[in-house]
Amino acid sequence: MNGQVTKYNAGGTGVLIPPKPNGNQLSRKLLILATLITTALWFIPYSDIVLYPLRLFVTFVHESGHAIAATITGGSVVSLRVDPSGSGVTQTLQSPFFQWLTLSGGYLGTTIFGAVMLHVGRLNRWQNAGRVTLITGSICLLFITLFWARDIFTISAGLSLTLCLWGLARVLPPAASLFMASFIAVQCSLNALSDIRILLGLTNSGMNENDAGFMSKAYPFLPPSAWAGLWAVCAVFILGLSLHKYWRATAATPARK
Repeated sequence: MNGQVTKYNAGGTGVLIPPKPNGNQLSRKLLILATLITTALWFIPYSDIVLYPLRLFVTFVHESGHAIAATITGGSVVSLRVDPSGSGVTQTLQSPFFQWLTLSGGYLGTTIFGAVMLHVGRLNRWQNAGRVTLITGSICLLFITLFWARDIFTISAGLSLTLCLWGLARVLPPAASLFMASFIAVQCSLNALSDIRILLGLTNSGMNENDAGFMSKAYPFLPPSAWAGLWAVCAVFILGLSLHKYWRATAATPARK
C-alpha cells in the first residue's frame, strides 16, 4: 500500500509513518524530466559545449556498434577512433557477406544501446537502478577503450569518461544517479535520431562519404538516402518498442519494499 500507515506503540499512541516512495513513479518522472531537459538544451546557445563529454560518449557507442557487429560475424577490429570533433571511424576486417550488418551497427547500435540502458536499472531495486546503469555504462566503455582504441585521444577520452561514470555512480544519491542514467539513455537515443536526420540531409545533398554512402557502394540496389531512411525507420521502431515496454513494465510492477 502507498497510503500512510499508523503504528501504535506500547502506550497506545499512534504514529504516522510516511509511505515508501514508489520507484516506478520516480523512474517515470525522472525519464520525462531528462527528456524535457535534453529537448530544451537543443535550443540553448553553446549547450553543445556543456554536452561535449556526452557527445564523445555517444560517438564511442556508435563506433563500438560497428566493432561489435564485425566481431560477432567472425570479423576483427583493426582500430576504433574517436576524434576531438565528435566524429569517429572504425576499421574492420570481415567477410563482405556481413558488411551490411557492420555498416548498420553504428546508428542502430546507438539506438539499441540507449533502449537497453533504459531498462537496465528497471530490473533492479529502484534505489540502485541509477547506480547499476551508470556502472554498466562505465564497464562497457572501459572494454571498448581497452580492446579497440589505438590513438592517444581515444584512449584518454575513453578512460576519462569511464572514470566519470564510475564516479557519478559512487557519489550521487539514488534519485540523482537515476536521473543521470535516464539523461544519458535519452541522450543516446535522441542523438541517434538526430544523427540519422543529419545523415539524411547529407545523402540528399550528394555527400556520401558516410555509413549510408558506404552501404550504397556495397549494396548499390538502394541509394544512400534510402539506406539512411531505412535506418531512421528502424531506429524509431526500436525506440518506440522500448518505451512501450518500459511504460507497461513500470506500470505493472509494484514498488518493492
